[in-house]
Amino acid sequence: MKINHPWLNIYQINKNSTGLIIGTHPPMPYRGCMPFFYGNMNEFWKFLERVYPFDKLFDDDGKPEILFIKKWMEKYDLSITDMVKFTTNTFSIDEDMEIEKGIGQLNDNLFNSIKVSNITTIYFTSFGNGKSSYGLFRRWYKHHFKESLDSGNSIINSDEQYKLINIFNRNIKLIMLYSPSPAARRGIPRSKPYLKWLEKNSKTKNSIDDFRVFWYKKHLPVAK
Repeated sequence: MKINHPWLNIYQINKNSTGLIIGTHPPMPYRGCMPFFYGNMNEFWKFLERVYPFDKLFDDDGKPEILFIKKWMEKYDLSITDMVKFTTNTFSIDEDMEIEKGIGQLNDNLFNSIKVSNITTIYFTSFGNGKSSYGLFRRWYKHHFKESLDSGNSIINSDEQYKLINIFNRNIKLIMLYSPSPAARRGIPRSKPYLKWLEKNSKTKNSIDDFRVFWYKKHLPVAK
């Protein structure tokens, strides 16, 4: 069984973008209300609605709207893509996705798309080892550039909170974004940045979600 990514080729990376958000592959079977990246449960867009209060992302019925999202992407010079072009099973979380060794299932447009673009920052919406978006990017990067990248956890816990690489004759920042998935609530309480943030925000009622909004505001383009 081969399940192709439903819109990886439809929505390609804009060569004028300076920022690129990378996910893995939409959970399958896809049941989202929006045929676009992060449209399955819409958690990502719910967080971004708080990060960008002046930008409309949802329609009047409370559903994320592609036209609004494309306008938001253009405003902040962002593109969105995924690492996996097809999977061989249905799954609900990345850990259950079947990925063979090598890069045969990975996005084969990514190399040239980044090369001809203006991208200077890449954001990953999951960064654990293995099948996360950054974990798969590490595999992709080692294949193409013959170098190993630091783990996502070591980057997010570093003083800079990003990794700087030089490819295609330009510096590119790699930034880890905490996953918008509800399942990520299990791991975030053990995260050093979260514990440090919690010291100053101990009275917040929805600390994990509030922390993710804080992190997105800190690292994504500034709202305007």
